[in-house]
Order: sequence, then C-alpha cells, then structure tokens
Amino acid sequence: MLTSLRADFSQSLRLLAARPGFVLAVVATLALGIGANSAIFSVINGMLLRPLAYPDSTRLVYIYNSYPKMDQAESGMTVPDFIDRRDQADQLADSALYYDRSFNLADANGAQNVVGIVATPSLFTTLQVTAALGRTFTADEAQIGHEHVVVLSHALWKNQFNADPAMVGRDIRMNAESYRVVGVMPENFGFPNRTVQVWTAFAFTPKQSGDSMRGFDFARSIGRLRPGVSIAQLDAQFDLIVRHNVERFADGNGDSRSYKSFIESSGFRGRSKSLHEQQAGDIKPLLWLLQAVVAAVLLIACANAANLMLLRVSSRQKELALRSALGAGRARIAQQLLLESLLLALGGGIAGMVVAQVCIQLIHALGLDGAIYGFSIDLDLPVFIYTLILTVLTGLAFALVPILALMRERPADALKEGGRGNLGGRSSRRIRNTLVIAQITLAVVLLIGAGLLLHSYARMQQQSPGFNADDVLTVSVHLPPSRYKSSADAAPFYERLLMEVRALPGVQSAGVASSMLFTDDESSAAYFIEGRDVSAAQATPFGYLEVIDEDYFKTLEIPLLQGRGFLSSDNIGAQKVVIVDDTFAKKYFPNESAIGKRIAWRGVNIERDWQTIIGVVATVKRNKLYENTTMETLYRNFHQDPTRLFMLVMKTRLAAAELIGPLRAAWQKIDPDQAVFDIKTMHERIDDSLTDRRTPMLLLMLFAAAALLLAAVGIYGVLAFAVTQRRGEIGVRMSLGAQRHDILRLVLFDGGRLVAIGLVLGLLIALSVAYRLRAQLFGIDAHDPLTLALVCSVIVFTTLLACGIPAWRAATVDPTIALRHE
Repeated sequence: MLTSLRADFSQSLRLLAARPGFVLAVVATLALGIGANSAIFSVINGMLLRPLAYPDSTRLVYIYNSYPKMDQAESGMTVPDFIDRRDQADQLADSALYYDRSFNLADANGAQNVVGIVATPSLFTTLQVTAALGRTFTADEAQIGHEHVVVLSHALWKNQFNADPAMVGRDIRMNAESYRVVGVMPENFGFPNRTVQVWTAFAFTPKQSGDSMRGFDFARSIGRLRPGVSIAQLDAQFDLIVRHNVERFADGNGDSRSYKSFIESSGFRGRSKSLHEQQAGDIKPLLWLLQAVVAAVLLIACANAANLMLLRVSSRQKELALRSALGAGRARIAQQLLLESLLLALGGGIAGMVVAQVCIQLIHALGLDGAIYGFSIDLDLPVFIYTLILTVLTGLAFALVPILALMRERPADALKEGGRGNLGGRSSRRIRNTLVIAQITLAVVLLIGAGLLLHSYARMQQQSPGFNADDVLTVSVHLPPSRYKSSADAAPFYERLLMEVRALPGVQSAGVASSMLFTDDESSAAYFIEGRDVSAAQATPFGYLEVIDEDYFKTLEIPLLQGRGFLSSDNIGAQKVVIVDDTFAKKYFPNESAIGKRIAWRGVNIERDWQTIIGVVATVKRNKLYENTTMETLYRNFHQDPTRLFMLVMKTRLAAAELIGPLRAAWQKIDPDQAVFDIKTMHERIDDSLTDRRTPMLLLMLFAAAALLLAAVGIYGVLAFAVTQRRGEIGVRMSLGAQRHDILRLVLFDGGRLVAIGLVLGLLIALSVAYRLRAQLFGIDAHDPLTLALVCSVIVFTTLLACGIPAWRAATVDPTIALRHE
C-alpha cells in the first residue's frame, strides 16, 4: 500500500511538472477561491469567535437604558441609573460608568486636541486590567476636588512624551488645568476603542447624581457578571429596580409623579448585552453574507478545476486505458488522480494564503477589521487550520468528477477509439456542460446581489439631506470648564469667534450648533407639550435636541416653512423661544399651526421651563442619507441656552486646507489654549456615514467580478476543448461547403445555450436571494428590472466574449489540416 502510494505520488509530481500551464491554471483558480474564504474567515474569527482581550471576557456586559415605547431600543445611561444598578444589582461583580470627552493638551508648541474618556475608577477593575507603568485611579480620586488625575495611552506616552518613564508623577496641562499623570496603559489596551488617548477620573457632582438627571442619558456603562449569572437574570434584576423606583416616585411631589408617568409611558427599563456583541456592532450579518458569497466563489473555482481535470483525463485516456489493460485496477488509477488533485489543491492553498493576505489588507483599508475596537484580524493558527481543511476538501471535491467519470469508462472502448472513449463523448460533455452552467448560475446570483447594492447606493447618494451641504466646512469647539465655569461663560468666546471667522477671506456665513449632522455627536430628550397630558398607554414625546444660533439655518440653507427664525434680540433676558421641524408639526399639530404653542423639557424636582414655538423648519436627515426620519428635532436658542461644546459651521468657497491656517490664527487670538480639530466638509461627513453600506457593496462587487471571471474562463475552456475534439468534424463540414460564419454560429450556439440555461437558473435563484436583501436596499425593489437587465447584459457580453475566442479559432481552421488530424 505504502509502496504504491509513494510510486503514485512520484509519478503525479512528474506528470504535473510536465504540464506547467495546466498546473498554473488550476492553482490560480483555486487560490482565488481558497484565499477569499480564508480572508473572510479571518475576520469572522477575529471579530466573532475569538474572545475579547480581557480576563474572563465572556462575563463582561454592556449596560444601557431602553425606551421601547419611544422607539429608543438602546440609549445611554445617567449617573442615578448607574448608582441604582451598582448598589442594588448583586448579579454584578463590578461595574463602571464613562463618557467621551476631548481635551486640549498644551505644550511648548501650542495646544492639540486629544481624545479622552472620563471614567469611574471601577472601569479598570471591571475590565481587570492594570497599568503598564504606574497605576490607575483610586476611589478617593473620584471625589470632587481630587479628580485631576490622568492615565495615558501607550501611544500618547510614546509619541508625545518620548516614552519617558519619569512622566508618572508629573503634571500636564489639559483644558488649561493641571492633571497629575498616575499611569500609562499597556500598548494593546484601548477602551472603549483604540482612538482614546487619555482617561481621567469621573467625580459625580450632586446635580449629576440627583433624580433631576433621570432621562437625560449622556454616559455609557459596562459590568462584569458574577460567575454563573446570565444576562437574562441581570435584566430581570434591572426590572425589579425600575419597579422600586416607580413605587418611590409615586409617593413624591408632582414632578416625581410625572417621572413615574414618564417611566410607564416610555417603557423605560435597563438592559444588558455581551460586551463582545456591543464592540462588534451590527457586522455579524454582513460577515456571514460575505462568507456565503466567497463560498459560492470557491464552488465556481472547484467547478473550474473539475472541468480542467476532466479535460486532462480525457487527453490521457489512452495512457490510462493501457495501464488498466496491463493490470492496474480502477482504485489504483483513482488513487493517482486523487493524489494529483490534492497536490494541485495544496498549491492552491499555499497561493491562497498569499491571496488571503492581500484581501486582508483590502479589508483593513475598508475599515471592516474592527481594529479600532481592539479586534485583531490576521492569518493565525485557527485560520491556517481552516485553510488546510478547506484545501483538502477542495481537492477531494474537484477530484470526484473525473474519478466518477473514469469509473464508467471501459478500457477496451478507449483503446478501440484511439484514446477518446466515453470521456470524449456525450457523457463527458454533459458533465462539463453541467459544471459550466453551475458556474454561470452562481455568477449570476452574485452579480445581481452586487448590482442591487450598487444601484441602491447610487440612489442613496442622490438623496437630499434636507439642507445644502455644498461649500460647508465644520469644526469642533470644546471649551474647558476650568476657564469657562458655566455655559454662560462661553457666550463671549462664541461672539468673538464668529466675529473673527466671518472676517476671514472666503467665508460667506458662519453659525454654531451643539451637535453636528451626520456624526455620532447628538443629544435627545423627552419633553412636555403644554395642554397634552400623556398617559401610561401613550408614548412620551421624545426628540432630537439641538442648540443653534440665528445663522445656523442660513449657513446650511435649511428652509423656514412657518414663522420666523432666531434673532439676535432673542437673548437671555427675552422670552424663551424654540423652533421645531416639520416632523414635529405634522405629528402633534396636523390640522393647526404649531406657532405659539409651548413645550418644556422633562425632569424631576424642577420647575417646568416653558418655551414658545416661533418657527417651523424643514426636516433634515441627521445620521444617514437612507434613513426615514420619524423622530422630530427641536432647536433651542444658543443665546438663551449656551453650551461649552459646539460645532462651528461655515459657508465658504475655499478648500479646507486653505482655511485651516487662518482659522488657527483667529483661534489663537481668542484663546491660545484652544485646539482646532475635527475639521471636515459636510460632504465628507455625509460620505463617512455611508461606510456601512459602501463597504459590503465594494466587497460583494469584487467577489462577484471574480466569480464572473472564473465562469468566463470555465466556458472558454470547455468550448476550446470541444473545438479541439471536433476538428475533424469541422474539417468535413468546411470541405462540404460550410462557410466560416456557419462554423462560428455553430460554436457560438453551443456556448450560448449553456449561457442561456445558466442565466435562467441564476435569475430564478437570484430573485429569491434578492428578496432577503431587501432590508439593505434603498429606493429600489428587490426585483429591480433595470438592475436585472444591466446585470444580464454584462453576463451575456462577458460569457459570449469568452465563447467568441474558441469560435473564431474553429472558423479559421484549415480543412486540410483538420482532416489530416482526424
């Protein structure tokens, strides 16, 4: 057994070495299919299968508030909610609260903005991580007056402070205040993501801890479950805490009872989910879709390889028949074919690892790797084992077709017919044609899926966001509380900033907003409408909240539909006013004007601060071009409700690069400690928001194109072989008077028949698959006729082009040479 195996192995190597073109074709085909599968599996392994890089990471959970009756399935967290759960949920071994905050880090070269997190000291104990240098926060440092301590990321420590170990214990200036460096985190640590550069201590103020902050979610929370505790058990405990609060608020004053009504009408509850799931986001369906796509590509590659092997076996029939006649059993011949297939598959697997590495670099470039959240995508041991198993299965799969075909062959027939036998006859042609049809079918399915996503993406880009994004430049402004003690202290900075910016060459108008469209920086809140009491059975009014000045609408060209906009006279001493969007007006005042109506923000133990509606503006899209805006936006007046954190928006015809220098100079005049950062055009922000749709479309198009190429190569190979087999017949036809166009039509008909069958089957399957893609489509139907027509045209053109080459070769055959060959 071993002797025959070694002999067949050696012979397989010699036979393959004698056919380098054949080997290259098969290996390249398999490398494409195996490499694509290995690359996508590496993403699945890195983001879904491999645990997070924290001890006992399966016990880590992300904790959030949920308001299902207001269509807010997942919101943030407040300090009182965190305290309730930390103190009363004994299913939690530890928990932490944190929120994003940027800092202006000052040094001898000026100020730069750094990304920061303000967190309770328990953040590090919950994650069970320690500092690489120094320490993390202590409980005493989470007290007002002691919170000016900072832990540096390894990258900031290395790049900004030259990896100086003596930085621990020194003071640095952030937001014009002194912070003591107490530690440096390990190089591979970055929570909640790798962009964070500093962590500072979260010291709760009495106001933040009070009931008046309930419902104003601004922070996030994580926890560590006790051993043996499930997420369902923790959620049940959160429900019990909510019921206790409802009972407590029912015995309070009017505002407390109002909050009880808010809990009931909003469906408020605390919920948790795996931190791994939270970090990975909504990528799981996309990854499994891509895995299915590359599996289809591999099937096409296998069909191609099987066809090539079948053609090679056909050319070796006389040799195999002689071996059989001399005593070699069919099992021995099948063994050699299997060895050849496995050797080819091994070559394809090795080359596939190179292809996988290229694909992984592409995935990194497209941002699908989750690196920002600490996921690692690489060709590690599990991916290598997966590739090895896939390689072996691939070798077995494409060896099966020629082996089964050979089993039906009778050696005597092959010898009588000069080596052609059944493998050169109808049975073999049916097998080869079936494989080609399968390739075209799969290619059609993938191309229609990619075409639908491409058409959908084009429709998205044609959507109006509700404002004019042309020539709009945006900049973030974060004023430190140390220098600007209250929000009102920001007003002088704001007024001088706008004066300086409006004086810059090329700036046509400028305004401010507390948050920017098409970013994650947004706030929302529940509110009252005067004269409308909400019962527990009704949904509490809830909308986006934005604070703007009088030039914001002008700069973005948001249409005013009714009433008036803000005026400079709407100052802190004037009647408080608010502007609403068209969604609000149609939702609550469909048959009357909203002008003159009053609203107030919800809270506990505070007097309602009524604000009068003075205008209605057009609804704008806030996050995605493809969103169906159902939640209203309420605009408060910056002069009456100033904020230290806002975005500057400018209408300018200058390029961003031309304006950065003058903008920095204007900034330095007002406050040298302020950094200019997050400078982007509005079109860049809109484009960034489409990444979640653009990335799968690009990858699917890439793999679909590879499938079409493989299918075209497959049909070319079959027709080229058929032409070779029928050279004698073609010579006879031409000698009897057949013209070149007759031979051309004959071969094209054979190829066109295969294309037509594969196209019809592919369309039938694609229509079913497309229906499942409908959630990813925008502005088109899952059976969009334009997309189907264009895709079919591309497939027909490409495959007929592949048919045309062997057809032309057949039409140019010299009849004399063809008959002599026969």
